[in-house]
Amino acid sequence: TLLPSLLVLPLAACDEAVHDDDEARAGELDTNKIVNANYFIVTGPDYRKCVSPLCGGYFVARVNTGVTRCADGTWQAQCHMFDLDLSKLELDPSTEEKAREAIGEGKALVRGRLEQVDIGAAWPADVLVASEVWVGVTRAEPVGHFSRVDDTGINCITFPCPSFVERSLNTNLVDNLDHVDLSMTGATDQQIADAQAELHASGLLVVGQHTIVNGPGGSMNALEASEFYSRVE
Repeated sequence: TLLPSLLVLPLAACDEAVHDDDEARAGELDTNKIVNANYFIVTGPDYRKCVSPLCGGYFVARVNTGVTRCADGTWQAQCHMFDLDLSKLELDPSTEEKAREAIGEGKALVRGRLEQVDIGAAWPADVLVASEVWVGVTRAEPVGHFSRVDDTGINCITFPCPSFVERSLNTNLVDNLDHVDLSMTGATDQQIADAQAELHASGLLVVGQHTIVNGPGGSMNALEASEFYSRVE
């Protein structure tokens, strides 16, 4: 059973760095060895009053985990992001503007790395360099754990059936799912149909909670989504 949940992070003026070696090593394992690693969400704007680029921008955190590796190499509950680099995605201006808006509102997931970048100021800037952006389809508040869900291609003559495999983002937790329910997200029928097509073709990022399916084949988790995400391309 997958048990991670979305960590609700307070917007402190400045988070203290994590010094626990075991916790830092656990985060390092996620960063370097987990297939679905380095997914971030914006937790809120940075309203601290200090010189730019040390302040300003946003705070971000890795989903499903308690620690995040910041641009300066320290581990903290959340990290400073002065700017967002989407250049690798080669988006058209209109799409990039919409993606930035969703990211700033905490309604999107960004896969990438925090780096210190020289922008010609007295101090380097903390920049999140993105390799993927996934925008929430309904812009609903994400509740639950964040996962990538893929179709297994398995068809059963009974239920529950391991029709899908769920990989928790930023962790090594993997589980089978009987089904994924997108109906409680408030999405339209067309949005759900498009998401189901994406799910079967290439996988989908979903945040939600488990329910239990009992049947002749035993017991298995299903995933009830509070939000799902579409990849920006």
